[in-house]
Amino acid sequence: MHIFDRLKSMLQGLNRPEATTTADPADTPSITATTTDQTPSVNQTDALILVHHLDVDGHELQAPDMIAGYIGDEIHLPNVDISGYHLVHIDGLTRWFTAPQARLVLTYERQAGQPVWAYAYDIDQRQLIGLPAMTRGPLGTPYQVTAPTVAGFKLLRSVGDLTGEYTTSSKTVLFFYRNQNWRQTDLSTGFVQIRQQTRVFPYPGATMTNYLTALQVGSVYKTYLRVQLNAGDTWYNIGDNQWIPETQVQLTNGDQLLPRLPLSYRTRDQRQVQQTGIVSFVPGKAVHTYIEPYGRYLTTVADGEKVTLTERLVDDNRVVWYRLQNLGYLPGRYLTGLNPNEIMF
Repeated sequence: MHIFDRLKSMLQGLNRPEATTTADPADTPSITATTTDQTPSVNQTDALILVHHLDVDGHELQAPDMIAGYIGDEIHLPNVDISGYHLVHIDGLTRWFTAPQARLVLTYERQAGQPVWAYAYDIDQRQLIGLPAMTRGPLGTPYQVTAPTVAGFKLLRSVGDLTGEYTTSSKTVLFFYRNQNWRQTDLSTGFVQIRQQTRVFPYPGATMTNYLTALQVGSVYKTYLRVQLNAGDTWYNIGDNQWIPETQVQLTNGDQLLPRLPLSYRTRDQRQVQQTGIVSFVPGKAVHTYIEPYGRYLTTVADGEKVTLTERLVDDNRVVWYRLQNLGYLPGRYLTGLNPNEIMF
């Protein structure tokens, strides 16, 4: 029901004091009204009401509406919908025309826009460092987001609009930080070998640790992040909150972690091919390819992906391998759509 229809029903109820009704709060408009409701005698005297639409500061939101009739006639308010505003107060409302000239003032309040969210994010550890902050204001009004101060971190950059206007859609601003003691970081997916018995620390530069087990000489570990501190020393991350100093390790290719090739491994048939195939694995999943047969992982290819084949070989285990252009080797059992003559070796 339109707001003015509800007002009309409310006014009609004022003329029936003997009736007792229970109003549903959900149907009651959240407005206030100053009304006069004395029933005039009906005559043919012309009457005119000027309807003003003002914001809470008294500014006109649109040109006034005029309602014409005769004194004693019932007033029919116009349907008004001002984008971005809602009605909060009516002054001078009557059910009938009571005077040749009258003034009705409708006051509107600016609707609230959707919020702007700001997040502080550790760019190296890939995690939030603080609670999200929200700002909100009336539609069309300006906003400005400033980076929060995060103890122990320095701001690197931001993504998102730092200034703008509140709209009907929410907005997000990301602020990226780095530990203030870290000079430089590198994502590392390599391996390090322990040169001397090494303790594990909870963060780079730590001098105390609760880890009781020390890493043994010759052991090899995968690393996930390399950090150079402002002091100049470098640390490697080998797991969640597990760091070791570079002075205790040496880089390695990680061959110690890879399975050895079968002793009898030998290529029986190796030749160049020029054809295509379709990867056949698990729907929605990807299968690993290898730098060489039985070697290290190189990348992944998705089930159903069409690939170009450049080489075919068979090993002593009668396993057929194909070299994918720029993607490494893949066992033939993961390929379909091959030329019939290529399926058997």
